[in-house]
Amino acid sequence: METGDLAAVAVGVLAAVVTGTATGVGEQAGAAVVQVVRDRLGASDRGRTALAELEATGASSESRAAASAVLTEEIEADPRLRQALTVHLDEPHAPGGVVIHRSRLRDNPILVGDGTLVFKKPNSPAGTLGLVLAILVVLAVIVLAVYGGGRLLGTDGPQGDGRGGTSAPAAEGGGPAPVSGGGKTEGSSRPRALTQAETREVVPALEDLPPGWQVTSGRAVGDVGSGCYRATANYQNPDVNAGNLMLLYRVTACRDARTVSDGYAKVLKNAQAGDGERETRIAMPPCGDESVATTRTVTDDLTGGNGDHIKTRARVGTLYIEMNYGPVGDGFDRIDYLERVQQLAAQLCSRALAAQSGR
Repeated sequence: METGDLAAVAVGVLAAVVTGTATGVGEQAGAAVVQVVRDRLGASDRGRTALAELEATGASSESRAAASAVLTEEIEADPRLRQALTVHLDEPHAPGGVVIHRSRLRDNPILVGDGTLVFKKPNSPAGTLGLVLAILVVLAVIVLAVYGGGRLLGTDGPQGDGRGGTSAPAAEGGGPAPVSGGGKTEGSSRPRALTQAETREVVPALEDLPPGWQVTSGRAVGDVGSGCYRATANYQNPDVNAGNLMLLYRVTACRDARTVSDGYAKVLKNAQAGDGERETRIAMPPCGDESVATTRTVTDDLTGGNGDHIKTRARVGTLYIEMNYGPVGDGFDRIDYLERVQQLAAQLCSRALAAQSGR
């Protein structure tokens, strides 16, 4: 995507929030884009002026253009900003959604669910006819994707059968959905009981992590009863968020998958019904047999832990794996934190899958 187009799309997400309309991207990705755009525009006089004008005019076309111009310059001067915006805008949407973008219709986007359709007006009658046919094809694809071919043909099973998916149901009042269920990738792991040593090896060591991390509590493993072992490790990054960024791992291995499955369900139930900070489901690639990723905001930690925390949980055969990343600060490092979390979570998932397959 060209720099100007990327800036326009990002400002468009912010404008949608200002006007209370659909953003065309997932909820978590949209919130991240808005935060990045606000932070970057608010870092300069021109940006603050553009941001104030955008909000004062209800995101008029002139104010959007002015904000896009400033953001374009910022993107051109900072490759990390480009990368962060691209990552957030390209984040996967809920299964069953349709994402079609990077084209135009009279330069105005059409929002369909979590997807964005944009087409360019043709310059000839033949082009117009082609565009009409293309739109009809796209609409047919959308209907099939959203409602399912089986439902249209009357061959769908009972409601809820075979729907799987990783998205959580929407909360009442249109707010963010609480943690529930979790994504499933059936058959992705074969149940296999691990030894204590194997359980410990699932947890990444310091040399497995990106540069900048330090050990606060090295890899350790112990017997926790009920035929289960638990391995843990804690790391800290002194260069991020005033040294408060922590990375915590917990891996529990049991003799049978049923024990892990029951424990996983109990953990999710406790997270949803807890009296502490509410956990909200966010999009994250699936892992193992069941997985879920959540975010929560801590406000009463006296040891530097206040801020947003990301937690990933997964059930992989006879393993329960958990990772906590946070608190995420409000500074420059917030730009691409979701990408970093995804990479770390994918690494832990790969190690768990490898352990289950005996590799």
